[in-house]
Amino acid sequence: MSWSKFISKITGKSADDSNVWRFRTNIMCGGCIAKITPVLDGAEGVSSWSVALETPDRVLTVVPNGIGEEELLQMVRAAGFTIERL
Repeated sequence: MSWSKFISKITGKSADDSNVWRFRTNIMCGGCIAKITPVLDGAEGVSSWSVALETPDRVLTVVPNGIGEEELLQMVRAAGFTIERL
Protein backbone atom coordinates (compact mmCIF):
# COMPACT_ATOMS: atom_id res chain seq x y z
CA MET A 1 0.00 0.00 0.00
CA SER A 2 1.31 3.45 -0.93
CA TRP A 3 1.40 6.12 1.74
CA SER A 4 1.21 8.91 -0.83
CA LYS A 5 -1.61 11.33 -0.38
CA PHE A 6 -2.96 12.99 -3.51
CA ILE A 7 -5.40 15.83 -3.54
CA SER A 8 -6.57 17.35 -6.79
CA LYS A 9 -8.84 20.25 -7.55
CA ILE A 10 -11.00 19.99 -10.64
CA THR A 11 -9.38 22.30 -13.19
CA GLY A 12 -9.99 20.67 -16.53
CA LYS A 13 -6.26 21.10 -17.28
CA SER A 14 -3.48 18.59 -17.29
CA ALA A 15 -0.06 19.68 -16.11
CA ASP A 16 3.14 19.02 -17.96
CA ASP A 17 6.24 18.31 -15.90
CA SER A 18 7.70 21.76 -16.57
CA ASN A 19 4.82 23.29 -14.60
CA VAL A 20 5.27 21.16 -11.48
CA TRP A 21 7.01 22.33 -8.31
CA ARG A 22 8.66 19.89 -5.88
CA PHE A 23 9.63 20.69 -2.31
CA ARG A 24 11.30 18.89 0.60
CA THR A 25 9.05 19.11 3.68
CA ASN A 26 8.54 17.71 7.16
CA ILE A 27 4.96 16.58 6.44
CA MET A 28 5.23 13.17 8.12
CA CYS A 29 1.84 11.54 8.65
CA GLY A 30 -1.90 11.56 8.19
CA GLY A 31 -2.25 14.18 10.91
CA CYS A 32 0.09 16.48 9.00
CA ILE A 33 -1.91 15.85 5.83
CA ALA A 34 -5.09 16.77 7.71
CA LYS A 35 -3.44 20.01 8.85
CA ILE A 36 -2.11 21.08 5.44
CA THR A 37 -5.14 19.99 3.37
CA PRO A 38 -7.35 23.02 4.13
CA VAL A 39 -4.39 25.34 3.53
CA LEU A 40 -3.54 23.97 0.09
CA ASP A 41 -7.11 23.21 -0.95
CA GLY A 42 -8.14 26.74 -0.04
CA ALA A 43 -5.22 28.37 -1.84
CA GLU A 44 -6.15 30.35 -4.93
CA GLY A 45 -3.83 29.36 -7.73
CA VAL A 46 -3.10 25.74 -6.72
CA SER A 47 -4.45 23.27 -9.28
CA SER A 48 -3.37 20.12 -7.46
CA TRP A 49 -0.92 18.84 -4.90
CA SER A 50 0.40 15.64 -3.40
CA VAL A 51 2.76 14.55 -0.65
CA ALA A 52 4.92 11.44 -0.95
CA LEU A 53 5.04 10.29 2.66
CA GLU A 54 7.06 7.19 1.80
CA THR A 55 10.07 9.22 0.61
CA PRO A 56 12.76 10.45 3.02
CA ASP A 57 12.30 14.04 1.80
CA ARG A 58 8.48 13.93 2.20
CA VAL A 59 8.17 15.52 -1.24
CA LEU A 60 5.33 17.97 -1.72
CA THR A 61 4.44 18.25 -5.41
CA VAL A 62 2.36 21.25 -6.47
CA VAL A 63 0.83 22.13 -9.82
CA PRO A 64 0.50 25.92 -9.70
CA ASN A 65 -2.20 27.82 -11.52
CA GLY A 66 -1.42 31.43 -10.71
CA ILE A 67 0.07 31.26 -7.20
CA GLY A 68 3.59 32.56 -6.71
CA GLU A 69 6.22 30.26 -5.27
CA GLU A 70 7.04 32.59 -2.38
CA GLU A 71 3.34 32.85 -1.46
CA LEU A 72 3.08 29.05 -1.40
CA LEU A 73 6.21 28.73 0.75
CA GLN A 74 4.85 31.26 3.24
CA MET A 75 1.49 29.45 3.46
CA VAL A 76 3.10 26.09 4.19
CA ARG A 77 5.45 27.62 6.75
CA ALA A 78 2.57 29.47 8.43
CA ALA A 79 0.86 26.09 8.81
CA GLY A 80 3.87 24.95 10.84
CA PHE A 81 5.87 22.98 8.30
CA THR A 82 9.36 23.31 6.88
CA ILE A 83 9.61 23.55 3.13
CA GLU A 84 12.44 24.05 0.63
CA ARG A 85 12.63 23.76 -3.13
CA LEU A 86 14.22 20.60 -4.52
